[in-house]
Amino acid sequence: MTWKYLDNQFDVATRRNYKKALKLSNFHDAALQTQVITTPSLQPLLDRYYPIHLDYVDQYTKWRSAGGKQEGQTLNLEQQLAIALGQIDVWEPQILVLYPRNSPRFKEIFPNGRKPFRQNGLDDRINAYKTLSDNIGGDAALAAVKGLVDATYANLDKARDAQEGAKSTKKGGSQQVDIARLIIMNMQYRNMAFVMDNFFDNRDDMCNKIFDLQTLRESDQSIFTGTLEVQEVEQVLVHTFLIDDELRLKIDTNGPVSFYLGSTPGGTDSNPVTLNSAAETTVSITAFGLKDMTGHRFLTAVNSSGMITKYRVQLL
Repeated sequence: MTWKYLDNQFDVATRRNYKKALKLSNFHDAALQTQVITTPSLQPLLDRYYPIHLDYVDQYTKWRSAGGKQEGQTLNLEQQLAIALGQIDVWEPQILVLYPRNSPRFKEIFPNGRKPFRQNGLDDRINAYKTLSDNIGGDAALAAVKGLVDATYANLDKARDAQEGAKSTKKGGSQQVDIARLIIMNMQYRNMAFVMDNFFDNRDDMCNKIFDLQTLRESDQSIFTGTLEVQEVEQVLVHTFLIDDELRLKIDTNGPVSFYLGSTPGGTDSNPVTLNSAAETTVSITAFGLKDMTGHRFLTAVNSSGMITKYRVQLL
């Protein structure tokens, strides 16, 4: 009998579930890129993980492209753009420490603020990161930031190439994506061992920061139900979403009942999706208006009606 601690739960949880592996990998890669700024000892983990993460993204998007479908490539690229946009929240404060917002140098780095990263087409938004790197230039004080910007641009550029050019067949692609899946899941298992050894005293906190443990543990449950008292706010579920996910929502009154995708348990820091009748409705996850899906995983229901309401939520 195999000792249970020798079972790689990252592998077990993602067998025949490439989308779940993508969620785990996107989270781990983005978290390492953020945490390495304040915890440099994580740099070796990022250095060995980043290339195989890119390879998995490439294999996944090729697999999804089989049969003429482009959703896989677009899903990953939009997800990577959302994650990249969130990284600016990390880079900008480091730049502001050196160059105040109204200084000429800050204006050189961000001449148009954040607009180029949010507006226009995919290529324009991707190239905005190359422009940011060029604007930083040889500034030695911002060398670390420039390195992260360059890595982000390379990631987006590769994802764009995959979106435009993957031509694999479904069968052959599934074999390749499964090999790539096993490689990244094995590396996350090894990275977990590194954290357990090097951050033993605060291993729980560090593991939660750099691994998507919620997605790793979640079962195949897809339907969630509950009852809301008048004016009650309730957490419905915790789940990591991708840009093409959908929800099917239903209440048994005329509402209004609003759903939010919060960044904290019970959080309402997203656009609301409001139901005003008992009719069932299907909504895209994009309706919540979020730029970073990895940071918003808590679906919250808020009953603003004057009566007790039952709800039903289905993950599609």
